[in-house]
Amino acid sequence: MRRHLLALVAVVLALVAVVALSAWYFERPTVVRVTVARDTPDLQLMSAVAGVMSRERETLRLRVVPVESASVSAAAIDDGSTDFAVVRTDIDMPRQGQTVAILHRSPVVILAPVDSGVSQIADLRGRSIGVLVPRPGAEANARLVDLLLAHYDAGAGTRKVTLTADELPQAFADRRIDALFAVGEPSTNQLNDILSAVAAAGQGPAEFVPVLEGKAIAQRAPVFEPVEVPRGAFGGATPRPLRDIQTIGVSTRLVARAKVSDGTVGEMVRILFATRPLIAASAPQANRMEAPSTDKGATLPVHPGAAAYLDGEEETFLDKYSDFIYIGAMLLSVLASAAAALASRLTAANHARSEELMQLLLEHLATAREATSSARLDELEREADTVLGQALEAGSLRHLDTHRVTALGLAIDQVRLAIRDRRRQIEAGDPTVRFETPRILAG
Repeated sequence: MRRHLLALVAVVLALVAVVALSAWYFERPTVVRVTVARDTPDLQLMSAVAGVMSRERETLRLRVVPVESASVSAAAIDDGSTDFAVVRTDIDMPRQGQTVAILHRSPVVILAPVDSGVSQIADLRGRSIGVLVPRPGAEANARLVDLLLAHYDAGAGTRKVTLTADELPQAFADRRIDALFAVGEPSTNQLNDILSAVAAAGQGPAEFVPVLEGKAIAQRAPVFEPVEVPRGAFGGATPRPLRDIQTIGVSTRLVARAKVSDGTVGEMVRILFATRPLIAASAPQANRMEAPSTDKGATLPVHPGAAAYLDGEEETFLDKYSDFIYIGAMLLSVLASAAAALASRLTAANHARSEELMQLLLEHLATAREATSSARLDELEREADTVLGQALEAGSLRHLDTHRVTALGLAIDQVRLAIRDRRRQIEAGDPTVRFETPRILAG
């Protein structure tokens, strides 16, 4: 019986351990990786997000992995070496990536000195166009330039010169380029410096070259989108540009592998937008983050976890773990039934043992009333002590109700009284006296 009790205790302890481990597993922070091109504002943004997650003790933690370029970042999604990646829609969008958030949109800006004779893209035919890159060796916007020139049939004889912002003034001064092609947000200081360099080259306000067929280009290549740069977007005493400019643009997105759980992606979206002010404190570009469209027909698919959060359809705790709760309740019910059955067996065994002891005491009581010698009484007294010792050693009394314990105590007292009374009678010389043995009912 003791083995059964130990087995029950072991099962209960195992169940407690499982519950504790489950609580630890579900409550511990989930660490995910994000790849992002180094030396970019996007790296600063992701580092700020990781810092906020850590300081605010979020259940999701971000490990930022700088890589060489947006192409390498996108490739990390497809080869499964990262969970999230910062990518640009026109540079090797990953096949296994799904949008989590739009970090910012970047319009294409084509600039020319006022005296260059370039006012539309067709005027670039046979000329030299500078393609701006953030650093030497960085990815150029060659694909975007080629697409634009091809759309306007202006690619023949047009030369592309890749350069950085520091090289720009000298390139105009040396007449190595006639116009400049750049991609970036109007609010960045770099584009403002570029405008100044172009204006200085032409000794007058820079000419903004529009892309009037932005919608048509976006239909042919959905990774691009039509964009309007509003009048005065670049500031200045004289508004730059002087009028609204139609162009195309690209978006930089945070994407997740399709296999990343919906709950993890939904938590990422929540943190990005719920803690935006904290992120923007160290990375102001966080204010340009946008929620993606959850339209099911979107060309660039949104991760189901992001869509569920944005549409208010994320699963609750009960939705996620209802099956586990149901199965756990069944297991607990089975364990409770087993424990009750074992307890019942223990109680029944104790009751049976108490009945045996009670019957033995009744037999000693009857024998004591009819004993004819002091030696026999001494023997009965020793046997009564033995019965008491057996009851105490077996621990039976600890598992009996009050009535049974009282009955056992009364039986032992009656045996001792019978032995004492019969001893007096024998010592008084009347060994033949008989008594009617009373029937004592146990409990």
